Amino acid sequence: MAVKSKQELSSKNKSIIVFLGMLVSIIITFSLLHDAYLTTRNFTMLFRHMSMYALTGLGLTFVIVVGHFDMSFHLVGCLAAMTTSFIIGTDMMMASPEIGGMHIMVIPAILLGVLAGIFWGVVNGIAVGRWKLPDMVTTIGVGSVAFGLAYLYSGGTFIYNNFLTSGILLLNEAEWFGLPFPVLLMLIAFVTAYMVLNRSKHGRRFYATGDNKIAAIFSGVKVKSYIIAAFAICCGLTSLAAILTTSAQGVGNVKASLNFLMNAYASVYIGIAVFKKASVIGTFCGTLFTTLMLNGFTLMSVPFYLSDLIIAITLIVAIIASGSDFKLFRRKKMKIKASPARSLP
Repeated sequence: MAVKSKQELSSKNKSIIVFLGMLVSIIITFSLLHDAYLTTRNFTMLFRHMSMYALTGLGLTFVIVVGHFDMSFHLVGCLAAMTTSFIIGTDMMMASPEIGGMHIMVIPAILLGVLAGIFWGVVNGIAVGRWKLPDMVTTIGVGSVAFGLAYLYSGGTFIYNNFLTSGILLLNEAEWFGLPFPVLLMLIAFVTAYMVLNRSKHGRRFYATGDNKIAAIFSGVKVKSYIIAAFAICCGLTSLAAILTTSAQGVGNVKASLNFLMNAYASVYIGIAVFKKASVIGTFCGTLFTTLMLNGFTLMSVPFYLSDLIIAITLIVAIIASGSDFKLFRRKKMKIKASPARSLP
């Protein structure tokens, strides 16, 4: 066991070194290709965009940790963004008092958007965790329903009403403690998630659920509840990211988070390839990796379809590097001995 542990540690260290080398290579390459790449202004914009992808990837991390997939979160995010946009476009919005350049009704509009996302996440969790429905097919169906509802708000068109005057744009433009608000929000979310998954009993139970559900149940873990929580967190954080995207775009767009799916999976799987398991730090590093590439492609005016192609190839390579049979997605068979059940600490 000691030899195996040393081998795993050595493999992990090599992966981290290779990852850091690739990260430095990306920065050097794009800095040579474009003078604006290493500027403060560009990196400020880079981290603003990264915050939206990172929040989505962070939410997906919880679903991966409990051993499942979610194919709906990007579509649920569209519904959340349109829910917030619809409320902002009403006359009630402009009738509400204004504080610091933002109408008070903006806050409940954002909360209702996030709650709409959490609701559909709970639906996913119940269907997969309690009813034992297949996760991929179920979440595709739930996501399609959510995306269809998003179209009801706008009929497939943009919502412009009150966006310039309501104060919703401050979500993207405001700075707190010298940091852009989306970046600060991202850091708070990642620190909180790290404390939950790595420094609390709930984190151990999330991982136990994904490692072996039968063993977790015999250890006293409420597996169904943790699966529901994981899907709810995933859709909730994606909804928040979609609303931030709407704020950055300055318009209610029914396709606000449609491109989140592949980027989120690429971020999580890059993290798994480097750190050998789904983790908060791994997802952060994976998101940084993909964002550095996407930012460089944007500066170089690379067509979006080529950028998507490269991210897709990166995702495939990350999956291969993670190992085709890594523990998170194997349905392990375990022999249960006739012994008293022990609670997981």
